[in-house]
Formats: sequence, C-alpha cells, structure tokens
Amino acid sequence: MTKSITAPPEWRRRAGLVPARPFPPFGDVAELPQRQDSDGGWPGPSGRPELVTTAVNGWACLEGDEPDAANQAARFCRRLTWEQPDDVLGFLVGWEDGRPAEPLVRAHAPGQRFGDLGAGALFLGIYFEETGEDDALDAAVELHDVVVALGEEVWEPRNVLVGWAGAVLYRVTGEDAFLATAERMADLLCETQRPDGTWGDEEVDKMAGAALTAMADAVEARQEVEE
Repeated sequence: MTKSITAPPEWRRRAGLVPARPFPPFGDVAELPQRQDSDGGWPGPSGRPELVTTAVNGWACLEGDEPDAANQAARFCRRLTWEQPDDVLGFLVGWEDGRPAEPLVRAHAPGQRFGDLGAGALFLGIYFEETGEDDALDAAVELHDVVVALGEEVWEPRNVLVGWAGAVLYRVTGEDAFLATAERMADLLCETQRPDGTWGDEEVDKMAGAALTAMADAVEARQEVEE
C-alpha cells in the first residue's frame, strides 16, 4: 500500500484556498425534476435513468426528508450494481427495460465516467449511515471495488467522488483499503491544485473544496473512534 503524502489538515488547508464556489453536494429537493421512474431512477445525460443522477438526487431526497424517494433511489443503485452482465469490460451506468444498459464506463480507457461509480458508492455509503441497511453498504463496497479496479485512468481530479466515497466507507468500516482510496485522491488533488486554488476544470473546481473538507471530516472521525 502506497503511503499517503498528505493528511487531513493539509486537505482542509487546500480546501481553504479554493475560491468561493457554492457547491451543495445535493440540490434543493423541491427543485428536483419529478421524473423518478417506477424503478427508482432519474434520467441522466443519455436520456435513460442513470447511476449518477439517481445517486445525487437520492442524496438530495435523503437530506431533504423525502425517505420514500431516497429508498427507491437506493434500491435502483443496488439493482444496477448487482445486475451487471458478466461479459462487459467495464460497468454499465444506464438502465433500460429493467436491466443495466449503456452508457458503458470502459475499463482501462481514458476519459471515462469513473466518477459516476464514485457517486453511487458515496450515496449508498451515506444511505447506510442513515438507515443501517446492510445491502446498501454491500453495494457501496462493490461499486468502490469495481471502480478502483478499472485502471490507472481513474486517478484524475475529475473523479474526486471516488475519493469522497472511499472516505465515507472508511468512516463506516475502518478498512484500510478505503482509507487508501481517499488518501490517493486527496494526494492527487493537492498535487494538481493550481496556485490560484483551482484545477482549471469547472466541474472539479465546484466539487474539490467541498470534497476535501468532507474527506478530512470522515477520515478524522474514524481515527478518533479508533484512538
């Protein structure tokens, strides 16, 4: 296991360098498009229900006291995780006709939507913390393990949600593999942050500060328990 270069205090310091960019990790539940389908998913860029939009909207519902919609979203994310076909070299993040469908996040290929799997793992990890539902934790762990196995291309700042998911899973399990994921992504973010506090990518710039702070909170919370 590679030793971390940085630690939570440095993550917080780096987050403080980010120009003020409001990034709620979830939107106002009242503003969500009311298009959750019967399987519990929300449409993504493909027009089909997708993992990333369902995970983000499910998180919004969880925080917005909409438990029924959050429960359905978690069920959707679990099904999409567990019902992947065996012959796909990657991970299908869409849903059609009651089964996983394209878009396909390809293994060992640049420019893939690896952060979609991070979003799913993050939502299900937080959902487990709120509900204690073991199936949600199992699916979150599966998504984490799949995404970190998809290749070195995963380790780019745009996939910050992979690291955030690792930090949450470390908080709830104490397993070093999840801490390693969080630390590797945090090291990468610290290494690639520009002098002006940004990363030169609008989406990363919106997420990274909040992610670094949340990751520091999660890791330190677990370390305090173990002390």
